[in-house]
Amino acid sequence: MTPLAPAPAAQTAPAPAQAQAQDPAPAKGPLNGLATLALAYGTLSVAGALFPPLRAVTGTIPVPALVLGLTGLANARRMHGAGRKQAAAGVATGLVGLVLTLVTL
Repeated sequence: MTPLAPAPAAQTAPAPAQAQAQDPAPAKGPLNGLATLALAYGTLSVAGALFPPLRAVTGTIPVPALVLGLTGLANARRMHGAGRKQAAAGVATGLVGLVLTLVTL
């Protein structure tokens, strides 16, 4: 009789959950905070123009929304487009809020 050779060691592949846990998190791109603020201020300006009780609090918010949106667009050019859509939406909602505020006075 020939002696049996030991079985080769089974190679175990890492489980998918372990492989995902070992992968580094994907890097996030740069954030454009001015664009985010412009969008938030623009949204508040439209809400304030449509609801007269809020207008007492949000009366002058369309102007900072426009300024922040235009500054956010300039930052987006320097940051390779980060926040460009948010800044453009902030400018648009700021303009709409300004027009609605002036029309409904």
